Amino acid sequence: MAKIDKIRKAIKEEFERQIPRVDVENAKQELLDWLSQLKLPAYPAANSWEDCLLVFDDKPGEEIPEEGLKIRLALRLFTRENSYLIAIMECLDQKARGVSLLSTHVNWKNDERLVQKAIEEKYVGQFTDMPRAKHIIWAQTFRERELHEALNATAIAILGHELVGERPSTGDDCDLLTHPISAAAAFPRRDDD
Repeated sequence: MAKIDKIRKAIKEEFERQIPRVDVENAKQELLDWLSQLKLPAYPAANSWEDCLLVFDDKPGEEIPEEGLKIRLALRLFTRENSYLIAIMECLDQKARGVSLLSTHVNWKNDERLVQKAIEEKYVGQFTDMPRAKHIIWAQTFRERELHEALNATAIAILGHELVGERPSTGDDCDLLTHPISAAAAFPRRDDD
């Protein structure tokens, strides 16, 4: 019985080794297809969404670890208030082959960063400006054909993070109209000529 279990285990491990790793080029194309729905903002050094992507391929001769995560694609998005990092990572564990992780991080707010910096420098002696759990607004695992769905969930998370309640009046804003102005169109008269 123990011999059969060893054989089963060896077959299972060999099967897991033969499962292909994440196809980075395919994932990149899926991400670009999804991004094509959005208007490219005015990036100073980019003419297309592809120019905005960071791709992390395997280097020739690089030894791939058999556990952990490896970042494959990264995209920075900016709004008026925040910057976001969307990272697509490959799970390297043989048992998780074919599974990727999409995570979305939001920037540090200036006051948060100053407080965190003071704490870390006091207790650790240095400051690391790394994303903390509170800066991750979305994380999801997905398989090869599920990237669009994961990106849609990320977009909803970003939109949810950006939405705010009605802004309180600070007095600096322009005065609101109390009587709306008529929007009737005034067309010129038709000449009889």
